Amino acid sequence: MKKVFTILSVLVALTAFSTPASAQFGSDREVLEPVAHIGYGYNIVSTNDFTPSKAGEFFVNILTLNLFPVENFGVQLGVDYKTINFDSKENAFYLDSDKKIHAEAYSAKYPVSYTKNFSRFRTNTFSVPVLLKFEADKFKFGAGAEANFNLGGRIKDKYFVDGQKVKNIDKGAKFNTFNYNFLATLSYDDTGIYFRYYPKSSPLMPEGSLDLSFMTVGIVFSM
Repeated sequence: MKKVFTILSVLVALTAFSTPASAQFGSDREVLEPVAHIGYGYNIVSTNDFTPSKAGEFFVNILTLNLFPVENFGVQLGVDYKTINFDSKENAFYLDSDKKIHAEAYSAKYPVSYTKNFSRFRTNTFSVPVLLKFEADKFKFGAGAEANFNLGGRIKDKYFVDGQKVKNIDKGAKFNTFNYNFLATLSYDDTGIYFRYYPKSSPLMPEGSLDLSFMTVGIVFSM
């Protein structure tokens, strides 16, 4: 996963310290842009297997292609790098022998004297969104779907015993290699909101892992 984090670090540096260049071809309505946006989201989680305390995502765009054959309507294609986090203070996540994620009561897994505990699992994902777009001046609306390629993830547990921090990390957590979600975006100028819905027909977690469904609402910033 070090290569993934290296890629992410480079992309974040690009968004912070440079103005990405765009390329036009065919017409001025066909534009290819690197690092076109970044976004932060909150996950609304539904599960009976653990008690979530926090869940969210961060994503950064790698490349976006806008194709507008007519004045206000077109198609937007992209590639994003995304991490999705799920936290719990009541349950501890762990991996079975097949690297699938499960959960049990935190007090059953760790010393009874722990304080300030949390357990988290995270995905590393490349997404390919395909959106139908409507643009009118600074107003933009898009709707479509995303194909997700999940590279795996990890579990991180942290707690304190007698004032000493204890941290455990288990790598190689297994997710379904491919899944999809629906996506809608609404923006004005360089700021917008988005909504993702992950249908149960395309789960993130493999069979025999946690039973998890969720949707995401968030904010996106154009670069």
